Formats: sequence, structure tokens, C-alpha cells
Amino acid sequence: MHPAFRLALASAVLVSTLSFDALAQQKSGPQKQLVGQWSLVSFELIDAKGNKGPAVEGADPKGLLIFADNGRFSFQIISTIPKLAKDRLVTTPEENKAVAHGALSYFGTYTVNEADKTLTLKVERSSYPNQNGLELKRVIQSLTADELRYNNPARIGSTGGQNNLVWRRIK
Repeated sequence: MHPAFRLALASAVLVSTLSFDALAQQKSGPQKQLVGQWSLVSFELIDAKGNKGPAVEGADPKGLLIFADNGRFSFQIISTIPKLAKDRLVTTPEENKAVAHGALSYFGTYTVNEADKTLTLKVERSSYPNQNGLELKRVIQSLTADELRYNNPARIGSTGGQNNLVWRRIK
């Protein structure tokens, strides 16, 4: 076999092996690890003065976070909201407040930056309309097969502080 041909063949094998390794890492990296359904364990707001508070008002908040393998996500946290007197299109100011303060929901696309351990959520629509069209950056504190911890070090529309969230994978 001609030396130049051997070199070309060896290079081709090396390139294909490296490409395969890169593809395997991409499929097993943090973005792939997020794929699935997550149940809320805790969501804590900390204001600029260090005071802690709930993410939504009302008793027994429940949350669901879904990351699809096509780069889409859905996030919702809803507390126990009192029943409305009539229907959802005919409400009182008090009922409106209970719903607005008792639920947070948004969806869109997501990406993960492995180098700086961030999760970016590009919001298409949110129950908090100030988030529509924004890219919300979250810092991943830890990610295991069963648990996701991240925070929002720059709360939107607030006077500072951060949000800390913990999610457990739904099996």
C-alpha cells in the first residue's frame, strides 16, 4: 500500500472516530440529560435583602417542567387556587388576583451552554407577559439522572435577588 494512501486512510478513520465521539458526547451531554419530565420539589424567591418567599401565592404549589429532545420546553407552577364563582371569562378583581398570583406558566425553546453551565429558555408565551420574547438565563447548580437544581440570579422585573429551583425527574 502506498504511504500516501495509508496516511489518507488513517486520517479518514481518525476523523470519523472523532466525529462519532463528538456526536456521542453531544447525545449524552447536559442538554440530552435534561430531556424528560420534571416535578417541582421547591421554588424559592430571595429578594435583594435576602428575604425568602414563595414563587406563587396559595397553598400546595405543584410544578411540571418538560424538556423535549427537539429543543422545546414547557414550565408551569400552579398553587391551589380558589374556584371561580362563575366561569373563567367572568371574574372579579379578587379572582383575577388569585389566578395571576397563584400560577406561572411559560413555554418556548431551550439550549444548554456546557462551558458556563447555563440553561437558556427562549420564552414564546408566558402567563407573566413581561417574559414574552425574552431569553431567560438560568445557572445549573447540579444535574443528575434524578435531580435538577438551577437558579435565576437576575429576576425579571424585580429589584434584585434570585430564584432557586429544585426539580425531581418523573419516572
